[in-house]
Amino acid sequence: MERGQLIADRYELIRRLGRGGMGEVWAARDRVLRREVALKLLDLDGIAHADLPRRFEREAVAAAQIVHPNVAALYDRGLHDDVLFLVMEKVDGQTLTERLKAENPFPLTRAVAIASGICAALEAAHRAQVIHYDIKPHNVILTDDGLVKVIDFGIAGFVQAAFTVARSSQLTPAGTPEFGAPEQFLTERGDERSDLYALGGMLFAMLAGRPPFTGHNSIAVVRRKLDEEAPHLDAFRPGLPPEVTALVAELLERDPDRRPQSAQQVQQRLQALLASCAAAEAPTATMPPTPRTRLLDVSRRAPRPPAPDSWDRAATDETPFTVDALLPRRFTNDLDIEFARIAEDTRLAREAGPSDLARELAQHGCTEAVVGVYVEQPGPHATPENPVLVSVQVFALPDTATAGDVHKYLGGEVPWRLTIWGARDGGGLAPCPDEVHRSYRWRYNWRFHRYVTVALAYRADLTNDGSVQPWLAAAARRAAVSAGPQNHHG
Repeated sequence: MERGQLIADRYELIRRLGRGGMGEVWAARDRVLRREVALKLLDLDGIAHADLPRRFEREAVAAAQIVHPNVAALYDRGLHDDVLFLVMEKVDGQTLTERLKAENPFPLTRAVAIASGICAALEAAHRAQVIHYDIKPHNVILTDDGLVKVIDFGIAGFVQAAFTVARSSQLTPAGTPEFGAPEQFLTERGDERSDLYALGGMLFAMLAGRPPFTGHNSIAVVRRKLDEEAPHLDAFRPGLPPEVTALVAELLERDPDRRPQSAQQVQQRLQALLASCAAAEAPTATMPPTPRTRLLDVSRRAPRPPAPDSWDRAATDETPFTVDALLPRRFTNDLDIEFARIAEDTRLAREAGPSDLARELAQHGCTEAVVGVYVEQPGPHATPENPVLVSVQVFALPDTATAGDVHKYLGGEVPWRLTIWGARDGGGLAPCPDEVHRSYRWRYNWRFHRYVTVALAYRADLTNDGSVQPWLAAAARRAAVSAGPQNHHG
């Protein structure tokens, strides 16, 4: 394939992103919808198998059913000059493989958070009856704004199914020896629990700095997996919480029946671990007994004066503290759902939450907040009968150091019950009633230079159904990362 070539009279190849044994991945331009996409070309290398097109179609249609912010969306599939192609969401960021090369092992909190993002993707896929079969660092992308994206859902499953009848030299893509479950290298294809085994291997690698099994070649690694129990994580990284080492050990059980039986079960344990990881990762931090008495640890790190040429210094930062300078009028989240701002104002910081929170903000140079309310717009991916609403608050701090402290403080072990704002009839803002606080909602905190943003998303029908979490999470995250001085254009 060459740059500029047109696939299926629609997708223009722009630049090659990668090449492997199964084909190539290109950045491409969808001329119909006028957007950038990732195009994966699967070269079957002359393998004749009458069932392949039907099997490819089945796997692609199944993968397209997964709609989740932690999964790269599959847009289209087809056949071009005897080459199968898939059109996917183009995700900007680094693979987990690249991050592990730059920093390994990971801090505990980051490793558990990434594992939770992968597990959320597995939960959504398994609910759609799709199994990945090749969960590994290369198939996980960490986006520039901090989101975990799993790629190649359905594709790896197709490859595994298609090439179990092929010559052995083509079996490599069916599962990576370092992370694939033992049963995948026998006569079995595996099931959802095989993905969970790979997740355990990923968490092991992030925390230990190496996969659980290594060897001088792939055959040696697989042989060890079939014959030996997985090593204990604490042998490579002592001092981890026992809940972490126990979960990794269970995920890496050779017998699938002894592993956790669903991604939902694993996610519940990962979420519980995230609630306690901060203390394990920073044991010197002062953790007060209740949210109402929490204080910023000003003695630990006083705000550092920024360098004279630092643009985020209050004296040189030219961003006005106004709604239009800090909040976008519209934004589109990762599920291609558009949100529009319907109410906005500048409020006193004491209205952002409890009085002790306002006092702490004021002591650190923050007395006001820019507030905006957004609502989901009708469209092909939206649910206008029960739209998602997002309340956004932006706080400006004197410098990045103070902003970093406040950012950690706002999302501490027991996050503050901040005000959720709504649009008042006739215009303006009004605090939402307690019914909104009692509904299922999602919160996302974000820091950009000296600005801290908190976004809270909920659905208009005030449901308590947790299945709406992916939509609320995508809305809150994008609302938060879209706010800040990048909206000020002088």
